[in-house]
Amino acid sequence: MRRFLIGYMVLGLMVGGVATAEAKKRPARVQRTFAGSYDTPFVPLNAGCSRTGGRGCVTVYTRSTESSFTAKVTDALGHPVFVQVWEDTDGWGSEDVLHGSFCGETTEPISFPPGTELHFWVGFTFSRASYDTCPGGLIATTGTVKVRLSNLP
Repeated sequence: MRRFLIGYMVLGLMVGGVATAEAKKRPARVQRTFAGSYDTPFVPLNAGCSRTGGRGCVTVYTRSTESSFTAKVTDALGHPVFVQVWEDTDGWGSEDVLHGSFCGETTEPISFPPGTELHFWVGFTFSRASYDTCPGGLIATTGTVKVRLSNLP
């Protein structure tokens, strides 16, 4: 009887050690919050993105350890507005990678390559995105974009 008890105890310790080792391998979630304000001077159209002044968009500089975000936009008019998240990969000022779009706030985390400069375009813009997911959210005035960046989705 003692041999069975000792055997079960040894087996339990082995299983517990493996479970603990697996738990230690998973990275811890690290989050950072960023808030930026925007102004769309060409209401109802957003004709441009000033990457430093917040005109038409909010620029978020991500870190090399961050790979996903959630976001919420609060417009002065009080209604949800359409947001597109773009990246300029070649530095020529033309937004060429669309990472995602949302209406007012994200429902799930959106992934991006670590270290990416993200541009949160607010309201109607001259792009090829589908606007049907945010009826009434194409007119943006002034407001705030709050972004929670994370290393895990």
